[in-house]
Amino acid sequence: MNRPKILTLYFAVGFVGLFLFFAPQNLFAAQLILKNVTNTVAGDGTTIIEARIDPQSERLNVVEGAINFQGAITDKLSVAVETGGSVLTIWPTVPKFLSNEKSIRFVGGVPGGFDHEGLLFRIRLFATVSGDITISLPQGAVYLNDGKGTKEPVSVQSVILHLDKQDPNTISTSSPDNIPPYFDSVEIGQDPNSYDGKSFVSFHATDDISGVARYEVTEGSSTTEITDGVYVFKDQDRKVPVLITAYDQVGNSQTTEIPARFNKTKDVILVLIFVVILLAVLLYGFKKIIKK
Repeated sequence: MNRPKILTLYFAVGFVGLFLFFAPQNLFAAQLILKNVTNTVAGDGTTIIEARIDPQSERLNVVEGAINFQGAITDKLSVAVETGGSVLTIWPTVPKFLSNEKSIRFVGGVPGGFDHEGLLFRIRLFATVSGDITISLPQGAVYLNDGKGTKEPVSVQSVILHLDKQDPNTISTSSPDNIPPYFDSVEIGQDPNSYDGKSFVSFHATDDISGVARYEVTEGSSTTEITDGVYVFKDQDRKVPVLITAYDQVGNSQTTEIPARFNKTKDVILVLIFVVILLAVLLYGFKKIIKK
């Protein structure tokens, strides 16, 4: 090898070395991990994939993306998603399989953020024919919990998975969840800097298996669907009870009630009227007894 070529080679190696030395250790703020886990349910032949997120030492508060399924058997593929145990507690877009796109789109977040590896959701799938599928994340991003909502890309290693043929009469992707969600907190608040100073209720429910899908709040004859766990009272005097119902991914539900607020002025007036009437009746009876 002549001298110019040797110098060129040294220069190229040195340049790459300097780039690697000074470049950021993580070109991506987070890594999405697709992990094939053991299905421990007896007689259940569905394959379970955990979608997990590793923040790579960053603190994240929002994760979004679209997981795609590719392969010759995708038309024979059935998919269900469970969010129970997820590090994300709020789902503006609940992860759900879109059969026409062969993908799962999702947007989730958690107040205050998180900086440790954790579960996003579980994917349960089976096929009525045998074959391979490729699971990838062509679209994905995270947002840093830095007060600015800084958006960063996500890296992921695609997974090639072989699925054996399953009998649709004996196998179902429906979650084996028959336990309703439960409420962790229900708090009434009022802040002059929030919701135009109106009183509101904040709440959160947990479902350990399929995950909470949505809430419904019923106030009088009005029912409102909620996803973020905050409801501003329509009647700020709260003259009627308010019902909050949490639904999980398979339809199980749990309801909690916020009693109507005690109207002191109205109730004191009613008590005084009752006392006056009672005294009048007693006085009238007492006078009749004296006359006798």
